[in-house]
Amino acid sequence: MELHSKEKLDMDRLLRQAKRGEAEAQLALGEVYRNFKDYWRAIYWLKKAAKQGSAEAGLAIADIYRSQNKHKKAEKWYSLAEQLGLDATNLEDHDDHEYDEDSSSYDSSSDEPESFEDCEIAAAEGSVEAMYRLGTYYEDQNNTQMAVHWYDLAVVEGHIQAAFNLALIYSKAGQKKYALELFKLAAEQGHEQAQYRLSLLLIAEGQRDEAKKWCEMAARQGLISAQFQMAALLEEEQYFDEAIEWYKAAANKGDIDSQYNLANLLAYKGDREEAMRWYQAAAEQGDAMAQHNYAILLHQNGQIEEALTMYKAAARQGLEVSQQVLLRNKETW
Repeated sequence: MELHSKEKLDMDRLLRQAKRGEAEAQLALGEVYRNFKDYWRAIYWLKKAAKQGSAEAGLAIADIYRSQNKHKKAEKWYSLAEQLGLDATNLEDHDDHEYDEDSSSYDSSSDEPESFEDCEIAAAEGSVEAMYRLGTYYEDQNNTQMAVHWYDLAVVEGHIQAAFNLALIYSKAGQKKYALELFKLAAEQGHEQAQYRLSLLLIAEGQRDEAKKWCEMAARQGLISAQFQMAALLEEEQYFDEAIEWYKAAANKGDIDSQYNLANLLAYKGDREEAMRWYQAAAEQGDAMAQHNYAILLHQNGQIEEALTMYKAAARQGLEVSQQVLLRNKETW
């Protein structure tokens, strides 16, 4: 899947840590794939984390199975997750056939292929899920040609996640026409990531009104990046009250960029108290500009020591404007 540069760095780091066996990274990676509705890879990494004792991973697996109406599997994982600290030996029997990125085996169930060879046979016999799985396998192996081949076959049979994954490949390759068509196909079926990505491409094409329509759909489904984007679009158009509501939606979920932009907008509108609250939230997450602006407001309130602490935190991150304030006051950082 295509990611922005910072997101890609984070994914690369998570993947390295997960492959080293770090349970927290495995859990985080599983949640990323779950957010992208790539449930197959999500379950693979979540099972790895659950096997090391992560009850949270077990619950996530159960939730995925429940969303797929696989109630027996969901019940099994809810039961396992209830045990404080899952016993690795209890999980051995449950992941003998899970997908393995090195050995190319697959998660087993009564209606799913158990091995790579079985998956090829099932795909040849018309199994849409097997086609999709082969697409993800070849994409992971950087074999784009084969990934496109299998994703394309799955898309023809109506597999929405395959359409989204294929759209990402085309988008990365600069083939905007095909990317737009596939993002729209998935977006029309309610795929929030596709709705968001479609909106970004439409903005780049100058179709702002159409972009806003799809971005709002994704935002209303709770996608943080879409909520931030929707707020930014509305702020540019000076619909400040509406922008504040969307920034708040994302900020309340911990999105640091939304917290910072929300604070700026509230400060512009004269709501100093609320601005301080959101600058503080972003500052505590390490945003240097939020630390600097929060320091200014603290200083204006006469909270000199607290302000110095924030200036120093921003200065240590290399923020020149905070460094200059400290130098003028003969303070080090």
